[in-house]
Amino acid sequence: MRSNYYLAGLTLFLVTALLFAASSNSCADTSVTAEKPALEAFRAVLNKETSTLNIPIEMSADELAKILNLTVRKELYKGATKTKGLSADVLRNGPIVMSASDNFLYITLPVTLSVSYSMFETRPLPLKLKFKVTASVLPDWRLRTEVYYQGVSDLLAEEVGVGPLSFKPRTIVDGIMHPVQKIVSDLVAQKINELLPLKAQVTKVWNTAQAPILLDKKYNSWLKLTPREVMLFPLYAQNNRVKLSIGINTFAEMVIGPEPITQPLQPLPNLKLVNSFDKTFRIALNADLFYKDLRAIAAPLLLDKKFDSDGKSVVIKDFDLYGNGDKLVVKLVTQGSLDGLIYLTAKPVFNPQTNVFSVEDVDFDLQTQSLLLTSAAWFLHGTIRGMIQEKLNMNVTQQLEQSRQIAAKALTRMKLLDHVYLKCDIKNLKFKDVIVQQDKISIQVYTEGESAILFQ
Repeated sequence: MRSNYYLAGLTLFLVTALLFAASSNSCADTSVTAEKPALEAFRAVLNKETSTLNIPIEMSADELAKILNLTVRKELYKGATKTKGLSADVLRNGPIVMSASDNFLYITLPVTLSVSYSMFETRPLPLKLKFKVTASVLPDWRLRTEVYYQGVSDLLAEEVGVGPLSFKPRTIVDGIMHPVQKIVSDLVAQKINELLPLKAQVTKVWNTAQAPILLDKKYNSWLKLTPREVMLFPLYAQNNRVKLSIGINTFAEMVIGPEPITQPLQPLPNLKLVNSFDKTFRIALNADLFYKDLRAIAAPLLLDKKFDSDGKSVVIKDFDLYGNGDKLVVKLVTQGSLDGLIYLTAKPVFNPQTNVFSVEDVDFDLQTQSLLLTSAAWFLHGTIRGMIQEKLNMNVTQQLEQSRQIAAKALTRMKLLDHVYLKCDIKNLKFKDVIVQQDKISIQVYTEGESAILFQ
């Protein structure tokens, strides 16, 4: 009899336990384990924007006149004229005067003209010859000048007698100007090419630019240039000043850390003649946000925090961040009304007005979304997405401004070689690009200004 009572009691206990278990299971937390999002390829490098190292060459018309006065010899022409039996002697007779306007150089050359016939010779006639000069640089880097005779500036007698003959001085002058013009042109080109060895000067800058330049030893910051082509803007002559602008088109970026690897030296390319070029010098400043740093910032704000929705709640027990393609992936492990492993994705953005990094378009990964639709649809509409978007913000103003100040201070006047300096006027910051990478998110801004290579 006791055995029967014992069996009955045990049966009642087991039934009660099963009912309790069934009841417990009916209100148990939902469990979800989502698969990791499929791997997507990363964009390898940030978009680069070209920059220009400007090499201005400028002289005054007076400085050029000094060159001519040292170059043009006294005897300019001695020989026959177009009139049979007449010979002429043209001598320089004073300092040459030069002016510059309308992209031309204007030369006034004082001379004396003597004409002889047999044993007869005129007294020297003082004249001022007028020339107009254009200058250009050939692809071989040599300066070419073209001199055009513009006439005389003095009133000449209609006719002058020499022995039994009479002649028109203006006709004689016009007839012998071709050789005089060539002498002046050749001497001008020769002297300017000696004083302005363009190819040699640009080669120095080109070669130096290919090696990393230490900007600041304290911060271990480097200027890395990648020159691509050399451009020449046509000669500019206005207001008695002559200007020639050479631009080295390059990529420029500031690198913090070990010295960048020096690439094999590239030879100076052919000169590219252009009608205009952007003289802006842009230095890329990269702000790298490593996922480990983002996790350290966001973890105290998310871990073990309770999130409520529709009378249900979850607590985030684990949290991770990593990059995938062009998106940021957020991995969450939750407990509570939803026990699970879920994934969200977000688009990284940078606000150049506030210098704040943040994320947008936070949403559940497609596979996570599919699982939640069938088991915990309430979680899809909860506050967790907004909370994650709010917590993944980082202000990088200090980091970017420090980089800008390093560049601005170092490039105020930086020695590249003996008697060769790089001078930059660095001003504002402009946002360029943001990319997701394996271990970090890289933000690129540019600090802009104007540069000049000075030969002093």
